[in-house]
Amino acid sequence: MRWDDVFIRSCAVALGEREPVADAVAAGRYDPAISAAHGYESISVAGGRHAADMAVDAARAAIARSAVDPDDINIFIHAYVDEQGPEGVDEPASYVQGMAHDGRARALALRQGCNGTIASLEVGAMYVSSGGTAVLTSADKYAGESDRYRNDQGCVPADGATAMVLARGDGIARLVATEIVGDGRFSGLTALDPGQFADRQEFRKEQRKRVVSMMRAMTEARRDCVRAALEDAKIGPGDVRHWLMPYSGRFIVDREFYAEFGIDDERTTWDLGRTVGHLTGGDSVVGLTHLVETGAAAVGDRVVMLGDSAGFAFGCAVLEVAGKPAWRADD
Repeated sequence: MRWDDVFIRSCAVALGEREPVADAVAAGRYDPAISAAHGYESISVAGGRHAADMAVDAARAAIARSAVDPDDINIFIHAYVDEQGPEGVDEPASYVQGMAHDGRARALALRQGCNGTIASLEVGAMYVSSGGTAVLTSADKYAGESDRYRNDQGCVPADGATAMVLARGDGIARLVATEIVGDGRFSGLTALDPGQFADRQEFRKEQRKRVVSMMRAMTEARRDCVRAALEDAKIGPGDVRHWLMPYSGRFIVDREFYAEFGIDDERTTWDLGRTVGHLTGGDSVVGLTHLVETGAAAVGDRVVMLGDSAGFAFGCAVLEVAGKPAWRADD
């Protein structure tokens, strides 16, 4: 989907304190082999802060940085995965809107896992195209029953929030194109019962068949999503200066995907991501904020933001850097 006159006016991030991964390894909380494979240095940990309150902080900062008239803001879209808090708050989108904005506006919650930010970017662009101004937030705080370092083998979940303001006219980046690909064929897949098979070998053969077909479908969906977004943007992979990838660790990086699109670590923000951890849908906004605040992204640079929701929804947004931020990083 190609967009005209939709700009990111500003962006902001609210993170927790950085917890050194080495401390978790030394305490026996994080397997040293898994730690070495993923390459994280530290993880953002929010302590007693609620996810929704971090989203409020990020939204306030983004609104102030954007210089938009608060009366022109007509929609807040909040993307999240886990419990948001504070206690008694059942509608986090309305909470963020009410706490960050002195007025009335639509407040929509969007739950599409780690693709939430890209999905909210596409929905927000629809409102902006009709003349409105949108505030997009994402937030999560790890609330699992196990230690975050034992959550799974795929990544270490982090705590934090992000925000962007979308409007017409101008901004730090122009939204050129977005694409979202959904493939829910495997979302209801249940685990196989070994007792239903004559022997262990038959069980493993059938299990492998399931996993291989699922992984093949996921890989193609992700590639199709990026190909479509680049085609709508009328550019090729070689025209992209910065790739904002999910901060999922090095162990599960799809090297064939990187090779197809000519991605290397120097064109990503992994050096930052390895100090933050995986912020569900917020990783790409953390990367974008870093690029514009440090000056690493020059005017005219093409930037790709990627999202991946549990393997069954994929998102891609193509941006063109349009200006330097008017704010300082500590504003």
